[in-house]
Amino acid sequence: MIEIYAVGGYSGIGKNMTAIRCGNEAVIIDMGIDVSKLMDYEGESSELSNNKLLELGVLPDDREVLKTLGPMVKGIICSHAHLDHLGAIAKISNTYTAPIILTPFSFEVLKNLEKNQKERIRNKIIRLNPGKSFVVSKNFRIEFIYATHSTLQSVIIAIHTPEGVLIYTNDFKFDDNPTYGSKTNYDRLKQLGNSGVLALIDDSTRIDNPGRTFSESIVREMIKDLLLNLKSKKKLVVLTTFASHCIRISNIMEISKKMGRTPIIFGRSMRNYLQASTNAKLIDFSKAKIASFNNEVAEAFSKIRRIGKDKFLLVMTGNQGEPGSMLSRMANDELPIRFEQDDLVVFCSETIPTIECKKNRAALESKLKTKGVRMYLDFHASGHAAREDHRDLIKMLKPKFYIPSHGTPDKLKSGAELAKEEGYKASNIKMLKNGEKIILK
Repeated sequence: MIEIYAVGGYSGIGKNMTAIRCGNEAVIIDMGIDVSKLMDYEGESSELSNNKLLELGVLPDDREVLKTLGPMVKGIICSHAHLDHLGAIAKISNTYTAPIILTPFSFEVLKNLEKNQKERIRNKIIRLNPGKSFVVSKNFRIEFIYATHSTLQSVIIAIHTPEGVLIYTNDFKFDDNPTYGSKTNYDRLKQLGNSGVLALIDDSTRIDNPGRTFSESIVREMIKDLLLNLKSKKKLVVLTTFASHCIRISNIMEISKKMGRTPIIFGRSMRNYLQASTNAKLIDFSKAKIASFNNEVAEAFSKIRRIGKDKFLLVMTGNQGEPGSMLSRMANDELPIRFEQDDLVVFCSETIPTIECKKNRAALESKLKTKGVRMYLDFHASGHAAREDHRDLIKMLKPKFYIPSHGTPDKLKSGAELAKEEGYKASNIKMLKNGEKIILK
């Protein structure tokens, strides 16, 4: 008998956390935060207590799981380095006497996060590369299956138990022409499907988007086509994207050099992820110019004023309009260089579909428009699979039970409808909300 506890990520996007029990043992998959709730807090978040973070809706509410399963938890497994999957580890992992199992890149991000949150993780750390497996306990063996996504070393997790194999796919895409690394390991997914999969816990973020998610290679060509053919060659050029998207940032830097411009990267979160990539011996950003501390930012802008803004390309945080981000500060005239008529801002992102992010992004675009900034939107391909990608995944794995997760109720419902299209009976489709559990037999 398998019990699945939906702690977070089953009633909205963010705070991903799932507990799985087999016998008298359990594992936890992911411990994420709700990033949008944190963005709305105007103070210093590292000073907030866990109770306050729970009250604000930032942390997943694991109190019932801790009470019911606490001593049974044998491992905390992290799928990848996005904050909605990893961001709560430094806050709540210490309440469990269990090792944290994650990839080398995720470990480096967690290490930076631990420092920024002023926390100390006491759990044992086990670094596991994609393609490898680890015996957690008598009832659990964890396998990391390489998957393409929008940050490095993302994995689909296979949870092997005496009762059967469960597959956890938060998050993935099927990029068949990646600009870094290899494709998702389809062969291994098909092998598991042929051997028998008990349940699929599936990422529903974009499952209601028809078709498939396009490759990152298309985004690279879109950015290249724009930047290498600029008509306004004397203007300031700013690109904004997700700090965790190391591959895209690397591509932007290469294109910037072809333009004859020096790339400068702004933002503390940018430094955290790019430094993690370098330390994990993946993409090397050790020679990149990164300005995140006040003195570094002042020095960088002084250099831009002295040499000329047409000699540089700026990569900034703030694509969601986050208050306090570098792009928002520049739009608010809080930085030494201000936007002028016909300067360019390229949004290499899409707006995260939450009320907070939509509101912040709209406010940012309004400010840029009043300054006469030329905006280029949606130079982006999502890191999340679309509907037909999920259909392909279901056909590969052929799970007995289908469990949509990582989404709003409407998105989870869309996932359930897809499973029905693939011939699943209602009894084999399990819809959950945060705080609920199911038993699989």
